[in-house]
Amino acid sequence: MQLRERQEVEALPRRLLALARGIADDYGRTGASQFAAAISYRALFSLVPLTTFVVTVAGLFLRDDSQRQRFVDTVAERFDLSASGVTSVDRIVADIPSPWSLVGVIALGVALWGATGVMSSVRRAIAVIFDDGIGYDFARGKLVDAALVVGVLLAMFVVVALSVLEQIAARVSRHVEAWLDWQPSGVGFVLGVLVPAVLTAAVFVLLYRFLPRARPAWRAALYGAVGAAVACQAIQYGLAWYLSGPADFTRLYGSAGAVLAFLLFVYLSSMAFLVGALAASRIGR
Repeated sequence: MQLRERQEVEALPRRLLALARGIADDYGRTGASQFAAAISYRALFSLVPLTTFVVTVAGLFLRDDSQRQRFVDTVAERFDLSASGVTSVDRIVADIPSPWSLVGVIALGVALWGATGVMSSVRRAIAVIFDDGIGYDFARGKLVDAALVVGVLLAMFVVVALSVLEQIAARVSRHVEAWLDWQPSGVGFVLGVLVPAVLTAAVFVLLYRFLPRARPAWRAALYGAVGAAVACQAIQYGLAWYLSGPADFTRLYGSAGAVLAFLLFVYLSSMAFLVGALAASRIGR
């Protein structure tokens, strides 16, 4: 038994190397970089309808003045808005049409249709990687895209909840430090890094497992998702350092710098997601 385990450990580097070579071959064969570019391009144009969809759904919960004020205060504190910015956010939230009104239903439908564009690119990429390009028909594909948009909506609510918890934990930490002369450590890392990475991996596992027609095993989907989630976290922090130091897009491109930075982030994150899918496909064979 010990001999067999030792042989498996010795063979692990060769297996990882073969896996890396297979992923590199599949990356070029499937045109993953082109799919990543398509996802980032369509994400840019789906951003406004997706935001409209989220805000319209949020109108269900922000009709009360106290709830609206709490939401505006959270946004203002999170993004360090000026007084005029806070006023603009409050006016936007107050003018949200009710989803149950005729205007609200039309706005919700149009926004949902526009937001499915980026999901369609993700679905097509997954079909090429796992199913040799055989995807769903148009009607079923659009239903799947709409379900993915609703999933994004739920993920956004979770991110907002985590942001609020992180702020509460920071306040509690300051109070504990003032009372006991001791500062709890690790709370910011858990809520700001570890929990988002775990949630990202969970989302990727579900996409790798249930989006393809030929579903990979849970183990293969998990391996690919964990690698992609770690890569996405590294991209997020690495790109934040790069844009704040060596490359200042605002200085180079002016007001278009934020758009280009968004495109670069989505493109690199899409590449990590697709490489994880390629890994899951290879491991599941």
